[in-house]
Parts: sequence; C-alpha cells; structure tokens
Amino acid sequence: MDYIFYPFRKDDDAIIIELKVNHTVEEAIEQIKDRQYALRFMGKIGQKPEYTGRILAVGIAYNKEDKNKRHACKVEVLRERL
Repeated sequence: MDYIFYPFRKDDDAIIIELKVNHTVEEAIEQIKDRQYALRFMGKIGQKPEYTGRILAVGIAYNKEDKNKRHACKVEVLRERL
C-alpha cells in the first residue's frame, strides 16, 4: 500500500490507497486485496474490531508516457460499516 488513512473517529471510513504506474486501477485494487491490507482495521482474532466504519480500497493509476497526464481512479468498498 502506498497510503493508509486511519480515521480519527473509529466509526468513520478507513482508506487504503494504492498507486500504480503503467498498470490499471483493477491491478491496484487487486494488490490491496491479495496482500490483505484491510486486516489492519479488523482487530485481533476473537476481539471486536477497533475500527467499525467502512474500509475503502482506492486504486489510482496512470501511464508515464501519457503527455496529457490522464489518470484513472477506482474506489471499492472492502467492508461495510459494522
């Protein structure tokens, strides 16, 4: 993950951001899922999660060769509010 935003209020949204160069936003989201970055918000086994808001995965991608600096962004909810 490139950035992770822990909410100040435990019931607000937590955000995980993955930035990709010369890849797709889908690949960025898939990396967040594959590496299980959301586990940071789930709490320890057998305990209630400390963070109860949604967990959002944000993929941002751009092509280095694009002279117009266009980019793509996708937001996916990994977990709804508890």
